Amino acid sequence: TEGNSDSYAFWVKGGTLNIKGDGNVKSQFATYSMAVWADGGSVNIYGGNFYNYGHGCDLIYAKNGGIVNIYGGYFEACKSDHTEDGTLEEYSALNLHGTYPGTITVYGGKFYKFDPANNKSESPAQSFVAEGKTSTQSGDYFIVQ
Repeated sequence: TEGNSDSYAFWVKGGTLNIKGDGNVKSQFATYSMAVWADGGSVNIYGGNFYNYGHGCDLIYAKNGGIVNIYGGYFEACKSDHTEDGTLEEYSALNLHGTYPGTITVYGGKFYKFDPANNKSESPAQSFVAEGKTSTQSGDYFIVQ
């Protein structure tokens, strides 16, 4: 699946979307380039490769009580060129809306240059890793299992 200029590949405003398999999900170049946007709905990710190409680089995003559960997959966010405090030069694979947040819980997966156990996109930094799971660094990657 490839997203459009509206900056998302999947925009889930209600109900539940289950993503399974080994395919690629790529959002197109846009200011906020999200592969998955849970905007009040629920998304369960069991596999796949997720990429974005934009400036804001919130690869997986939750807003308005949206829920994202990640059980596996590969996640690679582009480097942000925003100048907001804490966002410059960041690979923001997971992000919550500041005013109307949702929830993101990671049970498994591989993340490029992004540690879901120490998400600096949030203020203060927080962990999205599920209880009983760990995030381990291996080179440029963080693996949750």
